[in-house]
Amino acid sequence: MKQTILVTGASGHLGLNTVRSLLEKGYHVKAFVRKTSNLSGLEGLPVEYCQGDVRDLNALTDASANCDVIIHHAAVYKIWAKTVEEIMEPAMEGTKNIFAAASATGVKKIIYTSSIVAIGTTADPKISLNENDWNKNDTLAYSVAKTRSEQLAWELSDKYSIPMISLCPGQIFGRYDYRITPSNRLVLDMMKGIGTTMNTVLSCVDARDVGEVHALAVEEGKIGSRYVLTGNSVDMKSMGKMVSDMTGKIVPHLPFGRSIIITTASIMELAAKLTGWDPPLSVGLAKEYCHRYARYDNSKTVQDFNYTFLSTEETMRDTIKWLTFVKGIKLNKKIEKEFLPETDWIQ
Repeated sequence: MKQTILVTGASGHLGLNTVRSLLEKGYHVKAFVRKTSNLSGLEGLPVEYCQGDVRDLNALTDASANCDVIIHHAAVYKIWAKTVEEIMEPAMEGTKNIFAAASATGVKKIIYTSSIVAIGTTADPKISLNENDWNKNDTLAYSVAKTRSEQLAWELSDKYSIPMISLCPGQIFGRYDYRITPSNRLVLDMMKGIGTTMNTVLSCVDARDVGEVHALAVEEGKIGSRYVLTGNSVDMKSMGKMVSDMTGKIVPHLPFGRSIIITTASIMELAAKLTGWDPPLSVGLAKEYCHRYARYDNSKTVQDFNYTFLSTEETMRDTIKWLTFVKGIKLNKKIEKEFLPETDWIQ
């Protein structure tokens, strides 16, 4: 009999891809979702719903009952927020509660979703970071939250003697994103003709790949290990060209230095505070990524999971297909047949 897996953040972009991979492997899935969650992506899937917030220990404990493994996705993914606590508090409290609930109910293993932002970026284009590196910057609230919460998770794993694997995905692009994450927003803005690129190298990964490796980690991977989940690193200008070539949209490149980009980001943040607008660029993001390099060595992941990641081109094509479907983007009639939605996608 296959194991029972509790997935927090099950209705989110990564959660929906993970749930599908788990179901394909025959696992019984408990989907931990909030009252306000959009459940469109889970519609028709044979999951058991558990309602609550990761900051509610009682709800998590109830949901963890009779579970073998917890996959902890739930997090606030924002590049800018009015307060740091909006991002930090759910990350830290959720991590504490996941381990407390797992300890109380006898969960055998936790698969903890971290991020490459907890590994960091480098100013040296020749360096590739790996699972042994940690982000020491405090410029981006999301990066700080992911770094500190993952470090806390390792401490709690030891404290409670609960086996753990940490997975650090790159920027996740692709299908089953109903709310549009900051990652997919990059492509969406390009498709709308309002997106630009800047001098930076991104580490892209397909949502299907990240979901699949999380499902594989239930029974594979080495306990106590940290894994980098990335496909190929690509400079943002090249990514813009891919989207341009596929859609026919012009994607301008901003060839400016760090100081100008950071100043631009500060103006965007000011506008956001005054209007409630969600800016595509924050000061923290500009400092962490502009003229910085997100290159990572994923060889440990490839080896331990015997896994091959999709190419950036495949990921961008699938992302365009998904965004065309979910946001109703109109493509040129000459290419629209290349991006028809999958038959099982639900609006």
